[in-house]
Amino acid sequence: MSLFSRLIPTLRPRKLPLAFPFSPIRITRSNTTTTRPNEALPIKPVTPNDLYVSCTTFDKHGTITAISKKYPKTTFLKDNHLYPRDLRKIDTSSIDVAPTIMIRPSDAILVNLLHIKAIIKRDCVMIFDTSASEAATKLGVFMYDLELKLKSPGVHGHGLPFEFRALESILVNVMSYLETEIKLHESSCGVILSELEDQVDRHKLQDLLIRSKKLSSFYQKAVLIRDVLEELLENDEDLAGMYLSEQKHFNPEFEDYDDLEMLLESYYRQCDEFVQHAGSLLNDIKATEEIVNIILDANRNSLMLFELKITVYTLGFTVATLVPAFYGMNLKNYIEESNFGFGAVIVISLIQGLLITWMNFNKLHKVQKLTMMGTRGASKPLPQPHVHIPTPPPPPPPLKPKMTLLQRFWFGPGRQNRGRRKFDRPTSREKDVIWRMINDEKMR
Repeated sequence: MSLFSRLIPTLRPRKLPLAFPFSPIRITRSNTTTTRPNEALPIKPVTPNDLYVSCTTFDKHGTITAISKKYPKTTFLKDNHLYPRDLRKIDTSSIDVAPTIMIRPSDAILVNLLHIKAIIKRDCVMIFDTSASEAATKLGVFMYDLELKLKSPGVHGHGLPFEFRALESILVNVMSYLETEIKLHESSCGVILSELEDQVDRHKLQDLLIRSKKLSSFYQKAVLIRDVLEELLENDEDLAGMYLSEQKHFNPEFEDYDDLEMLLESYYRQCDEFVQHAGSLLNDIKATEEIVNIILDANRNSLMLFELKITVYTLGFTVATLVPAFYGMNLKNYIEESNFGFGAVIVISLIQGLLITWMNFNKLHKVQKLTMMGTRGASKPLPQPHVHIPTPPPPPPPLKPKMTLLQRFWFGPGRQNRGRRKFDRPTSREKDVIWRMINDEKMR
């Protein structure tokens, strides 16, 4: 019995043409009973229950034997030879669990990848229902694709055992959704990054922050799936336990798992490619954020410098008006009747204001040189040391300052040499070595 006849028993399904396996599938009802591909299956989310598990079962021929059938948890664990801790990986729940592929040697393979939670046995596949509406749609598409691949093993399986064909169907579906998601992230983030190159906008930065969070979540998800496949490839005992139809005992000297290793390695490389794309995109976003921060810091420094200049001019003007303020006091200053008093006050005020302004600007330029804010001294390249410098003759010893008569009287005649240490001036070769050490330290 096909999947459509199980889901909607009143309809008579027709043979569907093979469509793109991951396109949505819908069933439309009209006066004439027809089925159309490329539309979503009517899979509905279920409510989590602590006593039951709900799953849909496919046999080895792709026929559905049970649809959303509920099993008591204790009975389900006993019939499938599972442990209670295994239910945490496959139970219907809205909590995201880290992707896992657990092996129960010669018995079952437990798969939890993205929206797919399944148990693969040697003669059937059990797909567990989900409680999320978005994941339910994806799960319906996967069930349709799984039914097609299990019913045509010669086309899709290439002679692989049943459990490997079921596992490959799960991996194909997972990689398809990862590829769709990474393309969506590349298009959306690429547009924002290109727009930020032309203009730094606050709304674009907020949008980029939201996109980067989603991209980081996708990156971690892809890394976890890649790590799961890598662990399987590195563990020969797990590879031997995945052979359910043809049981193989773990013996690395005689057994080979080329078919399974090739299957897992192909999807491992594909997942690793998605991880590399996501990591490269995250690095681009991080570099853009750093450049934007540098631009914002430069703008903030320019505003602070402009404010400091205004403050310097205001201080100079205030100092310039100080003398006229004293001159305008209602006190006798003996220059009211002088012919040069007014001019002298103006000249003194201007000189005083200009002097204060010049001193403050001089200090401000020194601060600019320390912070490397576009000064001429900061743009000069550092001098490179020469490979060979001829040794000049040693310089004459420095002249000792003579003590005055008062110093001799106060400190005594031996004060000049007492408490002083003698240092030899470094030669040119020593200066060259010191300069190289300083440059090496800066390069580190």
